[in-house]
Amino acid sequence: MKRYKKLILLFIILIAGSCTKDFEELNTDPTRGATIAPGQQLASAAYFLSGGREAGYPNLYLFLPRVQYVNGAYGMRAGTLYARQDFYNDRVWEIFYNKSIKQLVDMLNRCKDDPALVNYVAAGRILKVYIFSILTDCYGDIPYSQAGAAYYQKVYTPVYDKQQDIYNDFFKELDEAVKQFDPSKEAIANDIVYKGVIANWKKLANSLRLRLALRLSKVAPEIGEKEAKAAVAGGVMQSADDNFKMIHENYNYPDLRGNGLSQALAEVETFRYTMGCSTFVNYLKTEKDPRLPVYFLNRDGNDKDITALTNFIPIIPGHYWWDDWSDYTTGDGTNIPHLNKFCRINTAFADLKANFLHLGYAEVEFLLAEAAAKNWISEDANKHYQLGIRMAMKQLEMYSDINPIKSNLVDDFVSQHVLDPVKAVEQINMQKWVALFPNGLEAFANQRRSGFPVLAPISDPAGENETNGKPFKRLFYPSTEAYNNTNNYQDALKRMGGQNDWLKPVWWDK
Repeated sequence: MKRYKKLILLFIILIAGSCTKDFEELNTDPTRGATIAPGQQLASAAYFLSGGREAGYPNLYLFLPRVQYVNGAYGMRAGTLYARQDFYNDRVWEIFYNKSIKQLVDMLNRCKDDPALVNYVAAGRILKVYIFSILTDCYGDIPYSQAGAAYYQKVYTPVYDKQQDIYNDFFKELDEAVKQFDPSKEAIANDIVYKGVIANWKKLANSLRLRLALRLSKVAPEIGEKEAKAAVAGGVMQSADDNFKMIHENYNYPDLRGNGLSQALAEVETFRYTMGCSTFVNYLKTEKDPRLPVYFLNRDGNDKDITALTNFIPIIPGHYWWDDWSDYTTGDGTNIPHLNKFCRINTAFADLKANFLHLGYAEVEFLLAEAAAKNWISEDANKHYQLGIRMAMKQLEMYSDINPIKSNLVDDFVSQHVLDPVKAVEQINMQKWVALFPNGLEAFANQRRSGFPVLAPISDPAGENETNGKPFKRLFYPSTEAYNNTNNYQDALKRMGGQNDWLKPVWWDK
């Protein structure tokens, strides 16, 4: 009953802070509820990261098809055909700025002068860096230093900070936040991320610092190396218990407690049309990866598993489910109707109560492997690489409907994957690509940064592509910025050539 009352209070807060589309509402006093607890605001900001259907839209329709994990559904045309779709494009901006950042900025301002609440401030700074890292990696230069300052500083048209400056501040913020925690002060209540465990928050900060350090591997490797060393020295994730994941519950739209990706998949048979892309499926086949049947399966019209007959037939990048219309005839003469011949995403990822992993131990091991391969840290790159693979298979057990992969299959696969010093960066990032599924947001960033996977050319039967076949490099700034923040918006456009261009790379994408 106590937990139930807390959830009711949380969603009252969420609803109260949700009506932010109008400019006037964005700039009203967010402290009208003077008794809002900081833990409630921290929880609110976290819930919007992967809870609710609108949070799931950009992942499903833009990022997952952009890195060629899946395609097939009509809504995926933006991600797989590079055809502009502003609604999905704008969700990242609208949700993170108007929901998460608004809550965090208010919470940090309310708590900053109270020494007893220092742990809320430290955790809020870390979460704020994580959210802004997604925003800047998606859009490039963005409002950062003045974002959310309408009420407290009367700044209604925030400047667009340069991504390079934003990244420099990220490292400062993470370093200071880790040092700011004080176990003798008030514990973080209602912490839906780490249940108030300060040690876990510190590991998240350092692991995020390591992720962001590797982002700079091409544009500013000397800074990347310095920050990677500092992150490792500070202490990164050491086990799956340190994972930064959101635990969701069995609630559909519009309830934020349900997994947003799953809510999006539940919409108008989208799940049925979310099919394994040939780039991803064929790589898993070539590697003889035991995760292939975990990620995808085939079912007939009666929901019977027919994967043994189809052997995971994938769909070509750019195609909808109705393209290449023909039935499939198996070796024994069985006819498989067109709609059922392509492998589709496993039901576990459409479960409303599925967890969503934002940054996990397996990814950290791959980050350590690459840092070691670049001689940024003095550790065994192959050891981290193989442990990353092992932990990536283990992390799938966080889905209630997925059985553990048999230990002998894991052992065999790991033993067959040894780093070649010449191809180490490619090997690490290909396995990282597999491990990140279904986190399309991070996969999108890492693919641009590392170049892996090398994306296959798209097929465009209806001529819908808008980029001459080139994968987009960023998201469009929302059109509302041109009206609400005109001068700063125009300044940002000038820095990337004068147009709102999704083919222009962000600063670190060299």
